Amino acid sequence: MFRKKLGAAVVSSVMLMSIVAGGPLASAAADASGIEVKEFQFLDKEYDRIRLDGVGPDGTRDGHLRVLFDAGAGTEVKAITLKTADSSGNDVNHGMWKTWKADKVDNSYLLVVVQEGKMVNTEFTSTLGTFKGMTELELYASDNNGMKPGEYYYLEIETGKGVAKTPIAPYAENAVSYAPVAIREFVWKDLTSDETGVAEFGPDGTTDGHFKMKLHIAQKTEILAVILHATDENGKDTGGLWRTNRAGVGWLLGIAQGKNVLTPAFQKDETTPIGSFKGVLDLDIYANNNGSIKDGGYYVIEVETQYGTVKSDPVKFGDSKSKYVNNAPFGFKSIGLTINSLDAYIDEKAFKLDAAPFKLEGRTMVPIRFIAEALGAKVEWDAADRRVTLTKDGSKIELIIDQKEAYVNGETTVLDAPAVIRNKVTLVPVRFVSESLDMKVFYDDGEILVTDAPNRN
Repeated sequence: MFRKKLGAAVVSSVMLMSIVAGGPLASAAADASGIEVKEFQFLDKEYDRIRLDGVGPDGTRDGHLRVLFDAGAGTEVKAITLKTADSSGNDVNHGMWKTWKADKVDNSYLLVVVQEGKMVNTEFTSTLGTFKGMTELELYASDNNGMKPGEYYYLEIETGKGVAKTPIAPYAENAVSYAPVAIREFVWKDLTSDETGVAEFGPDGTTDGHFKMKLHIAQKTEILAVILHATDENGKDTGGLWRTNRAGVGWLLGIAQGKNVLTPAFQKDETTPIGSFKGVLDLDIYANNNGSIKDGGYYVIEVETQYGTVKSDPVKFGDSKSKYVNNAPFGFKSIGLTINSLDAYIDEKAFKLDAAPFKLEGRTMVPIRFIAEALGAKVEWDAADRRVTLTKDGSKIELIIDQKEAYVNGETTVLDAPAVIRNKVTLVPVRFVSESLDMKVFYDDGEILVTDAPNRN
């Protein structure tokens, strides 16, 4: 989440054919700008990280995008601008987001840039710094109510030498959330409780809408916010809103875990999380009744984490047959790692690594065998050539120790940093994991989550 740092960021996977130089999204060569754009994607709208003019949630999900470029020996990126287009690439002027605007009358919105989980800019700034080699950046743009299917986007990247323009990318959403979190049950209970007021937890003489929710959390996860929506039977908002933070409008949503009150009041800082959790949580949910909670009304619960957002289907209050139940398995694996720690998790099972993840040349290095085997890949070691070979689903990936070149299905690709050996364990840059194994990778203040959650729609 965003506080004074970026607590988590997702690195989207790309198809194997796109990571090889010259793939379908790669530009032909570096232009006069000094950078060569390799890929540009609109990833999802899972997060509420920034406002239109600053950092911090505003109650609206952000556009989350990704760009990959080669900056060569070193290129200063002065500014990045996100623009809207039609399917042919023609400007449609449905919004503009920038990292810098020199003109005070410029009404463009803020574009926040993130690299390996850390914000590059928290406000409009005149330069983003100098980048070297293969550079992957995430971008967050607060929705101006225009981000929707059918829209297209592109970037203009201004350097000290010129301007590079990316191909257009269509608006996209995830097939499922990246979060290792499932709402197992959401059900209404009664309209007779009095546990919370409109801004503080505690009786206030007004009855509440009382719900129960069961969460299953596979990896240690911060719950940033929980939001209750009044909806119609199809899940479309009808106006009532209760939330655990002051990001946007809404009354306090009271949450208790047994006798432990998790939301005593609205926090002064809207980015303060409810807490960090793992395992199964049984929660009581209380929404001060402003008259909109009644029998026959429909309600949806939404849980936002640093890894993504999950929500229930509508539940009809007062209907004994209406409750949301989800007993399905997660459908993807999640691997938890920590920088400079031997502790690791695959789903909810603990493991001890032989070598800890660490930083090298500013890149996060992770143990490739542990991750690959957890995800079903076969790993072989050739001591004579100092070569690691991974095979999975017909794809073949080869790494040679201390070399930046790797081979994906026979094609050469360049790593951010060379594969290395520590304590007889091969470690590689985490971005290579995300691309070559079709993974998503999150960073959270030294903690790393790798997941093979399905690609977006």
